[in-house]
Amino acid sequence: MLQNIEMLSKEELMDAVRALEVKLSALEKENQELRELAEVGKKYAEHLRAEATKFVKIVEGEKSALLKLIEKADVDTLKEMVDDYRAKASEKLQAKSVPIPPESQPNALRKEDIEKMSFEELKELGEKLKREVMR
Repeated sequence: MLQNIEMLSKEELMDAVRALEVKLSALEKENQELRELAEVGKKYAEHLRAEATKFVKIVEGEKSALLKLIEKADVDTLKEMVDDYRAKASEKLQAKSVPIPPESQPNALRKEDIEKMSFEELKELGEKLKREVMR
């Protein structure tokens, strides 16, 4: 195109400039959109790394060799690790937890206690629960 530039009329040159400006504007817009998507991808990868690290530490401990691999893993691998180790961590934590019987919980409300309450006591309890939730 540069060899033929001397043969173009002023109007043809102006048309070419306008066409290039339109293409440039479109490419700049696309570039900005791609930058924004790249930033979202980076944040997602950071989130997955943090989650994978947390779950691996729960399951295998603070000195697991996998912790070093997490920093270099791609997003697909991180997602698989998070899914796998989340399930393993859940199983491990559930195995350790021991349910507390309702009668030994302080301030536990039993169904029988609630059924015996007056309307005013129930209203007062409802207000107390609302205040607790709003904290």
